[in-house]
Amino acid sequence: MKQYEFHYDIAVIGGGPAGLATAITAAREGKRVLLADRNGFLGGNLTIGLPILGFLDEHGKRCVAGFAQELVDRLCERDACYGIRECPKHNSVANVDAEAVKILAFEMCREAGVEVLLHVEAIDAAVENGRLSSVTLYGKCNRVTVFADIFVDCTGDGDVACLAGCTYEKGRGEEEELMPPTVMCTIENVNDRALLDYVEAHPEEMKPMSATIETKPGYDAAYFKADPNYVFVGMTQLWARLKAEGICPVDRGNIILINGLHKGQMYVNTTRLLNVDGTDVLDLTRGEMEGHMQLRKLIETFRKFVPGFENCYISSIAPSIGIRETRRFKGLKCVHLEEALDGKIPEDSICLSGYTIDIHYNNSKGTLFKKLERAFGIPYGCLVSAECENLLLAGRNISVDDHVVGSTRVMACCMAMGQAAGLAASMALDAKKAPADVDVQVLRQKLLAGNAILSYEE
Repeated sequence: MKQYEFHYDIAVIGGGPAGLATAITAAREGKRVLLADRNGFLGGNLTIGLPILGFLDEHGKRCVAGFAQELVDRLCERDACYGIRECPKHNSVANVDAEAVKILAFEMCREAGVEVLLHVEAIDAAVENGRLSSVTLYGKCNRVTVFADIFVDCTGDGDVACLAGCTYEKGRGEEEELMPPTVMCTIENVNDRALLDYVEAHPEEMKPMSATIETKPGYDAAYFKADPNYVFVGMTQLWARLKAEGICPVDRGNIILINGLHKGQMYVNTTRLLNVDGTDVLDLTRGEMEGHMQLRKLIETFRKFVPGFENCYISSIAPSIGIRETRRFKGLKCVHLEEALDGKIPEDSICLSGYTIDIHYNNSKGTLFKKLERAFGIPYGCLVSAECENLLLAGRNISVDDHVVGSTRVMACCMAMGQAAGLAASMALDAKKAPADVDVQVLRQKLLAGNAILSYEE
């Protein structure tokens, strides 16, 4: 087995939206930064066909800019993103070319001076006197020991924090019910006009599948026809009929389609994998296999019953299962549902979240999709481990409660957290302090200088 040992100022583990923002932001501050990821590419869920959600609140007001906006702008420059569009259901959508994201992510890391290490996962963490001294990564019979002054866990599942023995919560209730994940795919040769004409003639297909789903008026065929930048969630009556006839291929009440950037292309977010824990390799294996097999049946059903999909086919399947939630770690602070619903923006907020409380239940309750009247603030302490003094968190593993994660898990918000974590780590090094002792008001000023949004006054 090959053995490597590396030393960095800041080690970012996890190269998804939060990790990208963290590493690039810290490297731009002149720090020597490692960005490590288990895949052979960077971008995480940005690369499986999902849209970037979370830029706007319920009323179309800006919640997120900064690094996330820069990423969108650069994708738009190469015709790999439609830009940000207001949406009656999701508040905003920004559909991207999943493959273009992978290339841009590498380019931005090179420009900033981020050192990238792929095909590795964290397998051990050494903690001494409450401080994380090293993280061991493993891949392809290579053992890599990484020493750093500050570590940032952007793995989504909080793998580093877990290995360090940090306290976490998972799911909802005593049974720790987790949102079901999805295996996504890309399909080609879709006639979306035929679909939209059908929905225009049958508006009942756009009715919510349950009373727990809130959608503003205007989420209809006219909205979809006006701009290709859309996410389609509908066909509830067709799906109910297929379920009643016993021929529905997945246990859900609608279909979710993300319009692609190429003619006839769509990303399918419709498989439903119950009782899958994204931190258990046995569950992940079962989920990946079931998801792939569901896709075959799903596309066959599309061809038979969904107008415009008669000749569609799968061109690619996402390289990994899309996990909605797993662990949430104990931070110095925590955002609770009541605070989110009240739209509280504390003075130590480092970003805003205005996306809906969007919980996919793992049982017959279906989906909770509750609009927020205004964005709420995420305090800096939610990113700071309460138990490991040189560990920061960014992404869906931060310190929020079991319903607030339904809002903060979307990618624009995760990139906003990452921008804050990258700056905070750099400031802590400059001041020779622990991340908990960073001057949050100075951090906020630096974030504002980087075009972040921290209140409705900006």
